[in-house]
Amino acid sequence: MAFEQCYIKCVEGTKDGKIVYFTFNPEKVSFSKSLKWTPTTKPTKDNPDVDFSGGNSFTFSIQKITLDATMPALLKDSLGRKGDAVGGNIVADVELLMSFTKVDDTLAKKGNKVTRPAMVQFWWGQYKSFKAYLQKVSVDYVLFDETGKPLRAEVGVDFIEADDEVYDLPYQNPTSRSLARKVRTVMEGETLDWIAYQEYGTAAAWRHIAETNNLDDPSDVRPGQLLRLVPLN
Repeated sequence: MAFEQCYIKCVEGTKDGKIVYFTFNPEKVSFSKSLKWTPTTKPTKDNPDVDFSGGNSFTFSIQKITLDATMPALLKDSLGRKGDAVGGNIVADVELLMSFTKVDDTLAKKGNKVTRPAMVQFWWGQYKSFKAYLQKVSVDYVLFDETGKPLRAEVGVDFIEADDEVYDLPYQNPTSRSLARKVRTVMEGETLDWIAYQEYGTAAAWRHIAETNNLDDPSDVRPGQLLRLVPLN
C-alpha cells in the first residue's frame, strides 16, 4: 500500500489552495463533540430535570505531527514526499501554517467589516475533514544544526468545525442557527442516497446532504469521510 502523506489545506481567501504537508503522519487523531444540557432543580425531586439546549461545534485534534528536514534526498526523491521540509526548510512550512490563523480581510461579511481567518481542511489519504477553523497551533522545535537552524519540529493542531453557512447562506429565521446537528461517518459501500434514506426517510434528500457539506461531486463519498446532517427546511 502506498504511503499517504497528510496535510492541511486552506480552502478560501488569499491563501486558497495553499497546503502544509507533514513529513510524517500523526499516531493519533482525536475527535470530540459536546452537547449542551441545562439542569433545572426542583424541591420535590432528588435529581434535576435536564433539558437539551443544542450542540456545540465538532472539534478534532492532531498532535505530534512531524516536520523533518534531516534527510531531504531520501524523503523527497526515494519516497516522493512533498513540502518545504523535505526541501530542507521546515520554517517555511511552520510560517505558512501559522498564516492560516491570521485574519483575512478579504473574508469580511458583506455590509460590515467583521473579518476572520480562513477555513481549512485536514486530508489524509481517503479521509477529508469537514471545513474547520484552526483553534490552536503549537510548534516545538526539537532539533537544530550547528548554526541554530531548525531541522525538526513537532506540531499540534486543534480544529473547530466552521459554521460556513453563516457566511454563504442566509438563515430563514433567528433560531435556525441553534438547530441540533449530527455528524455521520461514511462506512464502506455507503452512497449518499442510501445515507439520505436512512437519515431523512427519503433518498431524494441526498441533494440536501451534498449542499450542506459542499460536495462538488456527490458520488465521490469515501469511507471515513464525515458528513454533517442538519434538519430539512
